Amino acid sequence: MAVRLDIKTAKILTSEEAQETMVLFRTLGDDPLAIQESFRGMFPKKVAEAMGELRALRRRAVQKFDLGLDMYFTKPLLEQASSQPVAAYRAKRFAEAGFKKVYDPCCGMGADTIALAQAGLKVIASDKNDIAAHYAEANAALSGVADMVEFHVADCLEEIPPDGPIMLDPARRRGSRRIMNPADWSPAPDIVSKMIEGRPGACLKLSPAVDMDTLFELFPKPDEIEIVSYRGEAKENIFWYGELASGVERRATILPDGESYCGEEHAQAKTGEIDQYLYDPDPAMVRSGLLGKLAEELGLWNIDPEIGYLASDKKVDSPFLDGFKILAVESLDPRKMRAMMREHKVGSLIIRKRGIAERPQTLEHRFLPKKYGDKRMILIATRIGDRHLGMLAEDL
Repeated sequence: MAVRLDIKTAKILTSEEAQETMVLFRTLGDDPLAIQESFRGMFPKKVAEAMGELRALRRRAVQKFDLGLDMYFTKPLLEQASSQPVAAYRAKRFAEAGFKKVYDPCCGMGADTIALAQAGLKVIASDKNDIAAHYAEANAALSGVADMVEFHVADCLEEIPPDGPIMLDPARRRGSRRIMNPADWSPAPDIVSKMIEGRPGACLKLSPAVDMDTLFELFPKPDEIEIVSYRGEAKENIFWYGELASGVERRATILPDGESYCGEEHAQAKTGEIDQYLYDPDPAMVRSGLLGKLAEELGLWNIDPEIGYLASDKKVDSPFLDGFKILAVESLDPRKMRAMMREHKVGSLIIRKRGIAERPQTLEHRFLPKKYGDKRMILIATRIGDRHLGMLAEDL
Protein backbone atom coordinates (compact mmCIF):
# COMPACT_ATOMS: atom_id res chain seq x y z
CA MET A 1 0.00 0.00 0.00
CA ALA A 2 1.28 3.47 -0.92
CA VAL A 3 2.43 5.78 1.85
CA ARG A 4 0.03 8.69 2.51
CA LEU A 5 2.52 11.46 1.95
CA ASP A 6 2.18 14.95 3.41
CA ILE A 7 4.18 18.06 2.55
CA LYS A 8 6.13 17.92 5.82
CA THR A 9 7.37 14.41 5.03
CA ALA A 10 8.04 15.39 1.41
CA LYS A 11 10.28 18.23 2.59
CA ILE A 12 12.18 15.89 4.90
CA LEU A 13 12.75 13.52 1.96
CA THR A 14 14.36 16.34 -0.02
CA SER A 15 16.54 17.43 2.92
CA GLU A 16 20.30 17.05 2.68
CA GLU A 17 20.39 14.33 5.34
CA ALA A 18 17.75 12.20 3.61
CA GLN A 19 19.40 12.71 0.22
CA GLU A 20 22.75 11.50 1.53
CA THR A 21 21.11 8.45 3.10
CA MET A 22 19.28 7.58 -0.10
CA VAL A 23 22.51 7.84 -2.09
CA LEU A 24 24.24 5.58 0.44
CA PHE A 25 21.59 2.87 0.09
CA ARG A 26 21.15 3.28 -3.66
CA THR A 27 24.03 0.98 -4.57
CA LEU A 28 23.75 -1.53 -1.70
CA GLY A 29 22.23 -5.00 -1.98
CA ASP A 30 18.69 -5.37 -3.22
CA ASP A 31 17.03 -6.53 0.01
CA PRO A 32 14.16 -4.06 0.50
CA LEU A 33 13.21 -5.40 3.94
CA ALA A 34 16.74 -4.99 5.29
CA ILE A 35 17.03 -1.53 3.75
CA GLN A 36 13.64 -0.55 5.19
CA GLU A 37 14.81 -1.63 8.64
CA SER A 38 17.89 0.55 8.22
CA PHE A 39 15.73 3.53 7.28
CA ARG A 40 13.58 2.96 10.37
CA GLY A 41 16.65 3.01 12.54
CA MET A 42 17.64 6.42 11.19
CA PHE A 43 14.33 8.27 10.63
CA PRO A 44 10.79 8.41 12.06
CA LYS A 45 8.53 5.59 10.89
CA LYS A 46 6.50 7.62 8.37
CA VAL A 47 9.60 9.15 6.81
CA ALA A 48 11.33 5.75 6.69
CA GLU A 49 8.33 4.21 4.89
CA ALA A 50 8.27 7.08 2.40
CA MET A 51 12.00 6.63 1.78
CA GLY A 52 11.49 2.94 1.05
CA GLU A 53 8.71 3.69 -1.39
CA LEU A 54 10.74 6.44 -3.10
CA ARG A 55 13.71 4.09 -3.47
CA ALA A 56 11.49 1.51 -5.20
CA LEU A 57 10.00 4.16 -7.50
CA ARG A 58 13.47 5.39 -8.44
CA ARG A 59 14.33 1.92 -9.70
CA ARG A 60 11.40 2.20 -12.10
CA ALA A 61 12.12 5.82 -13.00
CA VAL A 62 15.41 5.02 -14.76
CA GLN A 63 13.27 3.79 -17.67
CA LYS A 64 11.99 7.36 -18.06
CA PHE A 65 14.75 9.67 -16.83
CA ASP A 66 18.53 9.80 -16.94
CA LEU A 67 18.51 11.07 -13.34
CA GLY A 68 15.72 8.72 -12.25
CA LEU A 69 17.75 7.26 -9.35
CA ASP A 70 17.91 10.69 -7.71
CA MET A 71 14.58 12.33 -8.59
CA TYR A 72 11.46 12.81 -6.48
CA PHE A 73 7.91 11.63 -7.19
CA THR A 74 4.97 9.69 -5.85
CA LYS A 75 3.68 6.69 -7.81
CA PRO A 76 0.85 8.65 -9.54
CA LEU A 77 3.21 11.53 -10.38
CA LEU A 78 5.75 9.14 -11.92
CA GLU A 79 3.11 7.29 -13.92
CA GLN A 80 1.63 10.54 -15.26
CA ALA A 81 4.98 12.05 -16.23
CA SER A 82 6.24 11.97 -19.81
CA SER A 83 9.48 10.11 -20.48
CA GLN A 84 12.46 12.44 -20.80
CA PRO A 85 12.90 11.98 -24.60
CA VAL A 86 9.18 12.63 -25.21
CA ALA A 87 9.15 15.77 -23.05
CA ALA A 88 12.33 17.02 -24.73
CA TYR A 89 10.81 16.44 -28.18
CA ARG A 90 7.77 18.57 -27.31
CA ALA A 91 9.84 21.29 -25.65
CA LYS A 92 11.92 21.66 -28.82
CA ARG A 93 8.83 22.80 -30.70
CA PHE A 94 8.24 25.63 -28.19
CA ALA A 95 11.82 26.79 -28.70
CA GLU A 96 11.64 26.52 -32.49
CA ALA A 97 8.45 28.61 -32.48
CA GLY A 98 10.51 31.43 -30.98
CA PHE A 99 8.84 31.55 -27.58
CA LYS A 100 10.91 32.73 -24.60
CA LYS A 101 8.47 32.04 -21.77
CA VAL A 102 5.85 29.34 -21.22
CA TYR A 103 3.27 28.49 -18.56
CA ASP A 104 3.06 24.94 -17.18
CA PRO A 105 0.07 25.02 -14.77
CA CYS A 106 -0.18 21.22 -14.29
CA CYS A 107 3.53 20.63 -13.75
CA GLY A 108 3.29 17.44 -11.69
CA MET A 109 6.77 16.23 -10.73
CA GLY A 110 8.30 18.56 -13.32
CA ALA A 111 9.16 16.43 -16.37
CA ASP A 112 7.82 18.95 -18.88
CA THR A 113 8.98 21.93 -16.80
CA ILE A 114 12.55 20.63 -16.85
CA ALA A 115 12.46 19.83 -20.58
CA LEU A 116 11.13 23.30 -21.41
CA ALA A 117 13.79 24.95 -19.27
CA GLN A 118 16.52 22.82 -20.84
CA ALA A 119 15.27 24.01 -24.24
CA GLY A 120 16.02 27.56 -23.12
CA LEU A 121 12.58 28.80 -22.06
CA LYS A 122 11.65 30.61 -18.87
CA VAL A 123 8.95 28.46 -17.25
CA ILE A 124 6.19 29.57 -14.88
CA ALA A 125 5.30 26.23 -13.31
CA SER A 126 2.53 25.47 -10.85
CA ASP A 127 0.41 22.67 -9.47
CA LYS A 128 -2.47 22.57 -7.01
CA ASN A 129 -0.76 19.64 -5.27
CA ASP A 130 1.81 21.17 -2.90
CA ILE A 131 3.82 17.93 -2.84
CA ALA A 132 3.99 17.85 -6.64
CA ALA A 133 5.13 21.48 -6.79
CA HIS A 134 7.76 20.85 -4.10
CA TYR A 135 9.08 17.76 -5.86
CA ALA A 136 9.08 19.55 -9.23
CA GLU A 137 11.23 22.30 -7.71
CA ALA A 138 13.64 19.73 -6.24
CA ASN A 139 13.84 17.91 -9.58
CA ALA A 140 14.51 21.16 -11.44
CA ALA A 141 17.38 21.93 -9.06
CA LEU A 142 18.75 18.41 -9.52
CA SER A 143 18.60 18.92 -13.31
CA GLY A 144 20.44 22.24 -13.11
CA VAL A 145 17.61 24.45 -14.38
CA ALA A 146 16.31 25.97 -11.12
CA ASP A 147 17.24 29.47 -12.33
CA MET A 148 14.97 29.04 -15.39
CA VAL A 149 11.83 28.13 -13.45
CA GLU A 150 9.44 30.01 -11.17
CA PHE A 151 7.36 27.61 -9.05
CA HIS A 152 3.97 28.21 -7.40
CA VAL A 153 1.34 26.18 -5.60
CA ALA A 154 -1.79 27.21 -7.49
CA ASP A 155 -5.02 25.70 -8.78
CA CYS A 156 -5.45 26.55 -12.48
CA LEU A 157 -9.21 26.06 -12.05
CA GLU A 158 -9.15 29.21 -9.93
CA GLU A 159 -6.10 31.02 -11.38
CA ILE A 160 -5.88 30.81 -15.16
CA PRO A 161 -2.33 31.77 -16.22
CA PRO A 162 -1.86 35.13 -18.00
CA ASP A 163 -1.58 35.38 -21.77
CA GLY A 164 1.29 33.50 -23.36
CA PRO A 165 2.12 30.00 -24.66
CA ILE A 166 0.98 27.17 -22.43
CA MET A 167 1.77 23.50 -21.83
CA LEU A 168 -1.25 21.57 -20.54
CA ASP A 169 -1.17 18.04 -19.17
CA PRO A 170 -4.52 17.30 -17.46
CA ALA A 171 -4.30 14.77 -14.63
CA ARG A 172 -5.67 11.44 -15.81
CA ARG A 173 -5.27 9.53 -12.58
CA ARG A 174 -7.01 9.52 -9.23
CA GLY A 175 -4.50 7.96 -6.87
CA SER A 176 -3.22 4.88 -8.72
CA ARG A 177 -6.40 4.51 -10.80
CA ARG A 178 -6.34 5.62 -14.43
CA ILE A 179 -9.33 7.80 -15.44
CA MET A 180 -10.49 6.94 -18.96
CA ASN A 181 -13.34 9.47 -19.25
CA PRO A 182 -11.82 12.80 -20.36
CA ALA A 183 -14.73 14.66 -18.77
CA ASP A 184 -13.33 13.60 -15.39
CA TRP A 185 -9.75 14.73 -16.05
CA SER A 186 -8.37 17.69 -14.09
CA PRO A 187 -8.58 20.40 -15.26
CA ALA A 188 -11.82 19.44 -17.01
CA PRO A 189 -12.24 20.08 -20.75
CA ASP A 190 -14.24 23.30 -20.25
CA ILE A 191 -11.43 24.80 -18.15
CA VAL A 192 -8.82 23.62 -20.65
CA SER A 193 -10.79 25.33 -23.41
CA LYS A 194 -10.75 28.62 -21.49
CA MET A 195 -7.00 28.34 -20.87
CA ILE A 196 -6.24 27.72 -24.56
CA GLU A 197 -8.49 30.42 -26.00
CA GLY A 198 -6.66 33.39 -27.52
CA ARG A 199 -3.13 32.20 -26.79
CA PRO A 200 -0.34 32.43 -29.37
CA GLY A 201 0.44 28.76 -28.84
CA ALA A 202 -0.73 25.81 -26.77
CA CYS A 203 0.25 22.17 -26.35
CA LEU A 204 -2.40 19.84 -24.96
CA LYS A 205 -1.12 16.41 -23.95
CA LEU A 206 -3.85 13.76 -24.11
CA SER A 207 -4.15 9.99 -23.83
CA PRO A 208 -3.74 8.04 -27.12
CA ALA A 209 -6.09 5.40 -25.71
CA VAL A 210 -9.14 7.68 -25.91
CA ASP A 211 -11.19 7.71 -29.10
CA MET A 212 -10.37 10.75 -31.24
CA ASP A 213 -14.03 11.63 -31.83
CA THR A 214 -14.58 11.81 -28.07
CA LEU A 215 -11.67 14.25 -27.73
CA PHE A 216 -13.03 16.39 -30.59
CA GLU A 217 -16.34 16.73 -28.74
CA LEU A 218 -14.67 17.95 -25.54
CA PHE A 219 -11.62 20.02 -26.51
CA PRO A 220 -11.04 22.91 -28.94
CA LYS A 221 -10.30 21.81 -32.49
CA PRO A 222 -6.50 21.53 -32.80
CA ASP A 223 -4.46 23.04 -35.61
CA GLU A 224 -2.40 19.84 -35.67
CA ILE A 225 -2.75 16.36 -34.18
CA GLU A 226 0.39 14.39 -33.42
CA ILE A 227 0.63 10.85 -32.07
CA VAL A 228 3.98 10.07 -30.46
CA SER A 229 5.21 6.53 -29.83
CA TYR A 230 8.24 5.72 -27.74
CA ARG A 231 10.02 2.39 -28.15
CA GLY A 232 7.04 0.94 -30.00
CA GLU A 233 4.32 2.07 -27.57
CA ALA A 234 1.88 4.91 -28.26
CA LYS A 235 2.55 7.41 -25.48
CA GLU A 236 0.79 10.66 -26.29
CA ASN A 237 -1.87 12.25 -28.41
CA ILE A 238 -0.80 15.88 -28.72
CA PHE A 239 -3.14 18.66 -29.80
CA TRP A 240 -1.08 21.62 -31.09
CA TYR A 241 -2.58 25.10 -31.31
CA GLY A 242 -1.53 28.41 -32.82
CA GLU A 243 2.11 29.04 -33.61
CA LEU A 244 3.11 25.65 -32.19
CA ALA A 245 1.35 23.86 -35.06
CA SER A 246 3.61 23.00 -37.99
CA GLY A 247 1.12 23.50 -40.80
CA VAL A 248 0.07 19.87 -41.30
CA GLU A 249 -3.20 18.25 -40.25
CA ARG A 250 -1.87 14.99 -38.82
CA ARG A 251 1.54 13.69 -37.77
CA ALA A 252 2.93 10.38 -36.51
CA THR A 253 6.28 10.47 -34.72
CA ILE A 254 8.40 7.63 -33.38
CA LEU A 255 10.96 8.15 -30.66
CA PRO A 256 13.82 7.88 -29.91
CA ASP A 257 14.50 7.74 -33.67
CA GLY A 258 12.71 11.02 -34.29
CA GLU A 259 11.18 9.84 -37.58
CA SER A 260 8.01 11.73 -38.52
CA TYR A 261 5.29 11.21 -41.14
CA CYS A 262 2.58 13.77 -41.83
CA GLY A 263 -0.35 14.64 -44.08
CA GLU A 264 -4.13 14.76 -44.20
CA GLU A 265 -6.17 12.06 -42.49
CA HIS A 266 -6.44 8.88 -44.56
CA ALA A 267 -6.91 6.08 -42.07
CA GLN A 268 -8.03 3.07 -44.06
CA ALA A 269 -6.03 1.13 -46.64
CA LYS A 270 -7.67 -1.05 -49.29
CA THR A 271 -8.25 -4.68 -48.31
CA GLY A 272 -6.64 -7.69 -49.99
CA GLU A 273 -5.23 -11.16 -49.41
CA ILE A 274 -2.16 -12.32 -47.49
CA ASP A 275 0.91 -12.30 -49.72
CA GLN A 276 4.67 -12.86 -49.42
CA TYR A 277 5.27 -10.05 -46.94
CA LEU A 278 3.40 -8.78 -43.89
CA TYR A 279 3.92 -5.45 -42.13
CA ASP A 280 2.99 -4.43 -38.61
CA PRO A 281 2.63 -0.62 -38.42
CA ASP A 282 3.87 1.42 -35.49
CA PRO A 283 0.96 2.41 -33.19
CA ALA A 284 1.68 6.10 -33.84
CA MET A 285 0.90 5.51 -37.50
CA VAL A 286 -2.31 3.60 -36.76
CA ARG A 287 -3.70 6.11 -34.24
CA SER A 288 -2.72 9.17 -36.23
CA GLY A 289 -5.17 8.29 -38.98
CA LEU A 290 -2.41 8.19 -41.60
CA LEU A 291 -2.10 4.45 -42.17
CA GLY A 292 -4.09 4.48 -45.41
CA LYS A 293 -1.90 7.25 -46.81
CA LEU A 294 1.32 5.36 -46.03
CA ALA A 295 -0.10 2.11 -47.42
CA GLU A 296 -1.13 3.80 -50.67
CA GLU A 297 2.32 5.34 -51.11
CA LEU A 298 4.09 2.01 -50.55
CA GLY A 299 1.63 -0.19 -52.45
CA LEU A 300 0.40 -2.09 -49.38
CA TRP A 301 -3.06 -3.31 -48.38
CA ASN A 302 -4.93 -4.43 -45.27
CA ILE A 303 -5.56 -8.10 -44.72
CA ASP A 304 -8.54 -7.10 -42.54
CA PRO A 305 -9.81 -3.53 -41.98
CA GLU A 306 -10.22 -4.13 -38.24
CA ILE A 307 -6.74 -5.60 -37.64
CA GLY A 308 -4.19 -3.22 -39.12
CA TYR A 309 -1.67 -5.70 -40.55
CA LEU A 310 -0.58 -4.73 -44.06
CA ALA A 311 0.44 -7.11 -46.83
CA SER A 312 2.53 -6.82 -49.98
CA ASP A 313 3.99 -8.91 -52.79
CA LYS A 314 7.29 -7.07 -52.50
CA LYS A 315 9.70 -5.99 -49.78
CA VAL A 316 9.38 -2.37 -48.63
CA ASP A 317 11.31 -0.40 -46.06
CA SER A 318 9.87 2.16 -43.64
CA PRO A 319 10.73 3.11 -40.05
CA PHE A 320 6.99 2.95 -39.35
CA LEU A 321 6.70 -0.73 -40.30
CA ASP A 322 8.00 -3.99 -38.82
CA GLY A 323 8.34 -6.34 -41.78
CA PHE A 324 8.08 -10.13 -42.04
CA LYS A 325 8.54 -12.66 -44.82
CA ILE A 326 5.68 -15.16 -44.68
CA LEU A 327 6.78 -18.79 -44.97
CA ALA A 328 3.51 -20.61 -44.27
CA VAL A 329 -0.11 -19.90 -43.32
CA GLU A 330 -2.54 -22.22 -41.56
CA SER A 331 -5.69 -22.00 -39.48
CA LEU A 332 -5.09 -21.87 -35.73
CA ASP A 333 -5.89 -25.53 -35.36
CA PRO A 334 -3.36 -27.27 -33.07
CA ARG A 335 -2.88 -30.25 -35.38
CA LYS A 336 -2.27 -28.10 -38.45
CA MET A 337 -0.05 -25.70 -36.56
CA ARG A 338 2.09 -28.51 -35.12
CA ALA A 339 2.47 -30.02 -38.58
CA MET A 340 3.64 -26.65 -39.85
CA MET A 341 6.15 -26.43 -36.99
CA ARG A 342 7.52 -29.89 -37.80
CA GLU A 343 7.82 -29.10 -41.51
CA HIS A 344 9.86 -25.94 -40.80
CA LYS A 345 11.93 -27.52 -37.98
CA VAL A 346 10.91 -24.89 -35.40
CA GLY A 347 12.61 -25.03 -32.01
CA SER A 348 11.28 -21.82 -30.45
CA LEU A 349 8.75 -19.10 -31.24
CA ILE A 350 8.35 -15.36 -30.93
CA ILE A 351 4.60 -14.77 -30.77
CA ARG A 352 2.96 -11.67 -32.22
CA LYS A 353 -0.80 -11.51 -32.09
CA ARG A 354 -3.72 -9.25 -32.86
CA GLY A 355 -7.42 -10.01 -32.62
CA ILE A 356 -6.68 -13.21 -30.68
CA ALA A 357 -7.67 -13.46 -27.02
CA GLU A 358 -5.24 -16.19 -25.93
CA ARG A 359 -1.97 -15.24 -24.27
CA PRO A 360 1.29 -15.77 -26.22
CA GLN A 361 2.49 -18.38 -23.70
CA THR A 362 -0.71 -20.37 -24.21
CA LEU A 363 -0.38 -20.27 -27.97
CA GLU A 364 3.24 -21.44 -27.84
CA HIS A 365 2.37 -24.29 -25.48
CA ARG A 366 -0.47 -25.45 -27.76
CA PHE A 367 1.34 -25.18 -31.08
CA LEU A 368 4.92 -26.03 -30.08
CA PRO A 369 4.65 -28.61 -27.29
CA LYS A 370 8.21 -29.75 -28.03
CA LYS A 371 11.12 -28.72 -30.23
CA TYR A 372 10.91 -29.89 -33.82
CA GLY A 373 14.31 -28.44 -34.73
CA ASP A 374 16.61 -25.59 -33.81
CA LYS A 375 15.08 -22.68 -35.75
CA ARG A 376 13.76 -19.65 -33.88
CA MET A 377 10.83 -18.25 -35.85
CA ILE A 378 7.96 -15.78 -35.57
CA LEU A 379 4.34 -16.84 -35.30
CA ILE A 380 1.84 -14.11 -36.19
CA ALA A 381 -1.55 -15.10 -34.83
CA THR A 382 -4.47 -13.03 -36.07
CA ARG A 383 -7.95 -13.16 -37.50
CA ILE A 384 -9.30 -12.25 -40.91
CA GLY A 385 -13.04 -11.91 -40.73
CA ASP A 386 -14.19 -15.06 -38.90
CA ARG A 387 -11.01 -17.02 -39.66
CA HIS A 388 -8.26 -17.38 -37.05
CA LEU A 389 -4.90 -17.82 -38.77
CA GLY A 390 -1.29 -18.44 -37.86
CA MET A 391 1.51 -17.20 -40.10
CA LEU A 392 5.01 -18.56 -39.69
CA ALA A 393 7.47 -15.84 -40.60
CA GLU A 394 11.01 -14.54 -40.62
CA ASP A 395 11.84 -11.02 -39.45
CA LEU A 396 13.02 -8.76 -42.25
